[in-house]
Amino acid sequence: MIFINKIDAPTVLLVDADFDQSLASKSELEAQGYRVVCAYSGEEAFTTFAREKIDAIVVDAMLPDMHVLDFVDEIAATRSRNTSIIINNTYPGYKQNFRYWAADAVVDNVFDSRRELSGLVAALR
Repeated sequence: MIFINKIDAPTVLLVDADFDQSLASKSELEAQGYRVVCAYSGEEAFTTFAREKIDAIVVDAMLPDMHVLDFVDEIAATRSRNTSIIINNTYPGYKQNFRYWAADAVVDNVFDSRRELSGLVAALR
């Protein structure tokens, strides 16, 4: 799915404290035609989410300033538009915590395969 006009392209918010990981994932998504905005903390992501039209959020399970589930709860409670939330998770016990259900998808280390990330974002649209 390649969008000719970037203005019409779906916007993905990547939330990850790892700059290099964010840059690599951003490059892959942009190559697929998405507009990508990066945030490096939960608070920065909230600010970005409030001012931008975000179609999908990919958030790492380890945020530097808050627990990922607190972040997802806040976004899920305030999103009035159809925004998909994808958690990139490496914590093995997450399936036992019902709070993960607020996300549209929880994937194990999605950043190891950035093409899979592109496919997942497209599938949730």
